Amino acid sequence: MPSSRQRALSRDIILSSALDLVDEEGLSALSLRSLGKRLGVSQAAFYRHFPDKAALLEGIAEQVWRLTFEAFLGRVDTGAVDAESTPAPEASEPTEGAPASPLLAYMRAYAHCLAATLRSHPGAVMLLLTHPMSTPEQLALLARVFVTLARRGFTPNADMLGLVNAVSIYTTAFVAAEVVPPVGGSPEQPVDLSAASAALDPEDAQALRPLIEDLLDGRYDFNAQFERGLEAILRGWE
Repeated sequence: MPSSRQRALSRDIILSSALDLVDEEGLSALSLRSLGKRLGVSQAAFYRHFPDKAALLEGIAEQVWRLTFEAFLGRVDTGAVDAESTPAPEASEPTEGAPASPLLAYMRAYAHCLAATLRSHPGAVMLLLTHPMSTPEQLALLARVFVTLARRGFTPNADMLGLVNAVSIYTTAFVAAEVVPPVGGSPEQPVDLSAASAALDPEDAQALRPLIEDLLDGRYDFNAQFERGLEAILRGWE
């Protein structure tokens, strides 16, 4: 007979605990057994919601999307996105870096919400990169976003879906480069960029000098580069 703990184990509790485990120990540490130990239940307690690890992984991806979309819809509902997309009365032309259309302002806000969620849950970044939305629960979350955008005058169509997909892939991959450890582990000795550039052909070294100097002087700004890439995608979509 299942214990009271097993009977009270909801899907939300399982996913929240699973995401915590991934954040703390990484995806490789996740299993139904390790999660059961964390929650103080047997593996059988999960089978009602997640028959195997593959289903649990999809559930974790769903949890990350839920956190992202809830943050995004929260900004939409409070009017924050509309305020960002409305130029100041004295502005005769769009300011540099500002979205040129309301939809692009929404996509910018979505990208920021996704990046913030992924930075808070770095262990799940590679999961999102390799698990596109496919389950009914995940698609239902996306549908909520599209319904909200439709109520604000945007027509959900293949082009909008393509834009959401492009922004999602770019944002997830960019954050992965920022937070995911190198495959095989980090080198024992830090990379010596000065020595590496000195070994280059002079013409190659000259071509890379501005980038290497920025890196050596600490002037390379991940956030600024993210914004520049996002701007290129959004402007190119118009």
